[in-house]
Amino acid sequence: MPGRAQLLEHRPASLGRQCRGATGMSGTKTVAPERRVAARPPQRQQASRARTARTKRRADIFARRANGRRLWPVTLGTLLVYLVAISTLSPLLDGPSWWLGVALLGTVILCSAASTRSLGAPTGIGTLIGAAVWLAMLVLFFASDTALGLVIPTWDTVEAFRGLTADGLRSIGRQGTPAEADLGIRFILAVGAGTFAILADLSAIVFRMPALVGIPLVAIALVPGFIIGEVNLIALALCAAAYLVLLWVDTRARQSARKRPHGMLGIGAFAVIGSLLLAATAPGYNGESLFQTSGGSSFGRGVSPLADLGKDLRRPGGARQFTYSTTTDESLYFRLLTLDQFDGTTWSASRASERVLNEPDLLVDVPGLSTEVATEPTTTTVEVGSMVAPWIPVPFPSVRVVGLSGRWLWDVDGLTLSSRLSSANGQSYIAESVLIKPTREQLIAAPGAYPSEVSRFLELPPDIPQIITDTAREAVGDATNGFDKAYALQHYLRSTDFTYSIEAPVEDGYDGDGFDVIARFLEKKSGYCVHYASAMAIMARTLDIPARVSLGYLPGDRLGGAGERRNYTVASDDLHSWPELYFSGIGWVPFEPTPGRGSVPDYAVSTASDESTAGPNDLDSANRDPLEQAPTGPDAEAPTASQVGENEAPLGLFVALGLVALVIVAVPALSRIHRRRRRFRSIAAGRAGPTVAWEELLESSVDFGIGASEAETPRGFAARLSGSLVLGDAERESLARLLDSVERLRFSLGATPAQGATLVADVTRLQRAMATNATLPVRVRARFAPASVLGGTYSRRPAGVPRPL
Repeated sequence: MPGRAQLLEHRPASLGRQCRGATGMSGTKTVAPERRVAARPPQRQQASRARTARTKRRADIFARRANGRRLWPVTLGTLLVYLVAISTLSPLLDGPSWWLGVALLGTVILCSAASTRSLGAPTGIGTLIGAAVWLAMLVLFFASDTALGLVIPTWDTVEAFRGLTADGLRSIGRQGTPAEADLGIRFILAVGAGTFAILADLSAIVFRMPALVGIPLVAIALVPGFIIGEVNLIALALCAAAYLVLLWVDTRARQSARKRPHGMLGIGAFAVIGSLLLAATAPGYNGESLFQTSGGSSFGRGVSPLADLGKDLRRPGGARQFTYSTTTDESLYFRLLTLDQFDGTTWSASRASERVLNEPDLLVDVPGLSTEVATEPTTTTVEVGSMVAPWIPVPFPSVRVVGLSGRWLWDVDGLTLSSRLSSANGQSYIAESVLIKPTREQLIAAPGAYPSEVSRFLELPPDIPQIITDTAREAVGDATNGFDKAYALQHYLRSTDFTYSIEAPVEDGYDGDGFDVIARFLEKKSGYCVHYASAMAIMARTLDIPARVSLGYLPGDRLGGAGERRNYTVASDDLHSWPELYFSGIGWVPFEPTPGRGSVPDYAVSTASDESTAGPNDLDSANRDPLEQAPTGPDAEAPTASQVGENEAPLGLFVALGLVALVIVAVPALSRIHRRRRRFRSIAAGRAGPTVAWEELLESSVDFGIGASEAETPRGFAARLSGSLVLGDAERESLARLLDSVERLRFSLGATPAQGATLVADVTRLQRAMATNATLPVRVRARFAPASVLGGTYSRRPAGVPRPL
């Protein structure tokens, strides 16, 4: 028979498993063989890790989606602040259409960012999506013809944006308030409003600092006060209310201040009210405008005679008069009437010239023009708005006008259209013009003999003030031909000795164009277009150059255009007058002696020999910006009172806005300092103990980015703080002493906690350790933007603690 060992060797494995650990007959314990576990294949390990990673990603996406949904109230609060802020600009712009467009822009930007977060994207990605939507809307609505697929910008888009910005700034400088929001102004509004929306989203959502939204909010709300000098208390109250709503919804959404919700709202209220009071008492913000704004005419009720043009320019507003599209790149001056008769008191239109009834097939001649002078045929389509006037605005020189309704008569000398029975209101017509482009050489070579029918443009009353004749002779010097004399007069009036001002003294008839007024103008060297045009025309006649004065409009503001046509709008602020001088073989040639208004014709631009004497007011370039007018250099005269006010206005605005920003930024820091000192005083006086000291330590850890959570025990926080910082022996003893005091007080172990002075010293020592271990940006942030005041903004998630919203 087989032996025992053989039987055990051949028994089944199951039987071996049953006998493991059993005791044999001899009393000895049988040891079962060790079980071998097969290693998991590498493919299964990779699959397991992939499943774990996918599960983690899905969990993160779900958490971000929930976070995005919880942040929707904060987005809506930010949108409310945005809408109220842009509404404060209503006194500066005419009509509601601009507000609707800007409101839609901000709504789309903020809601796009919030929707992206609701789909599971990180908060920062949501803001980037909002910025991309903003750029796409700018391209779509302002430069779609230069983009790929209507929204993808190209280099041509950048150039278009640059042109729109220049047009907007030029329109702002030329219009009064309320200004018409043309294309350039709307583009600047869209850029500024979009920037505000993106910054507000970053502050309130990404950086979790909604209090900082108050800085651009107050800056925007104060702009109308600095421009027009009016403080709208209702608008400011609405801004404060919207700001407090944003802080409240942020507090509720993040639950960051549930212990002290009134504290956040109180800080916000103090910041808004304090900044508004500071702005109201700042120098220059006292109910008077810091900027001298030029007004317009009487909102479409017509054009006054030349003597009343100054009153029209000083009236507030900037109502649209007409729009036009043209085929030329040249700046078109639109003429209403020509004043060719001067009696010593005022300029007026004589009845000496022939009147011809306008017919669709009538083609009038340009007086005095020879075939040797270059011309440019131009077609201009004009649509008149609410301008009520017996004259039709036409480019000079127009030779045919079709499409007019009513009976209109041509002045064949002045090439203007007028009517006794009809009005320009609502007219739509096409004007064909022949732009005259004489060269400087042709003007110099023009003979001094004039046709007999032009001799009446040399007539002047005998009682000419001596200052007018002396100034004319002094200005032209040794010039011998008519053009050099005319150019010298223009150069003299545009020099730094003269300043443009519609606020020049208007008492005692200064708002006119007669001999006495022009004599005073040449003495004071300050006035507006009427004075410059009348002065140059009178002085030209004293020098035996036929001259007259035209009244009409500047070229206006460009609105863009497609193909070969350029679109413009002309407002009442563009009312203007300018002189025209006659040259044989060429005809009537306009000049621009008014500094800061209009554009100088190419033939009257300074040559190289003039550059040494030309001043900053010598705007001898068709595209020179009117804002570049301030005299500079050691020889420049002291600015006038009006110039001083205009130059100091931006400085006062920046100072006030800086003070407002300083108040808003300083409020959280001051609140944190006050809270710390109040706690330390209470602890030192025995009114508070270890619990208050520990609370101060927790808030300091939040300020320095270490973080704290109510789910964490004191011992757990102490262990994490000790691991996060490099602590010396003294700091470790302070932390152990604080922890021991808190735990003994909390669990009633019967021991006496540390005294108040010791607690204050321990907390102070640990706060210094946190500052020493932190980087410079973190220290600055903890001092001026403490997260414990702003709602846990910079708190870092402790280990094992859920991510805060």
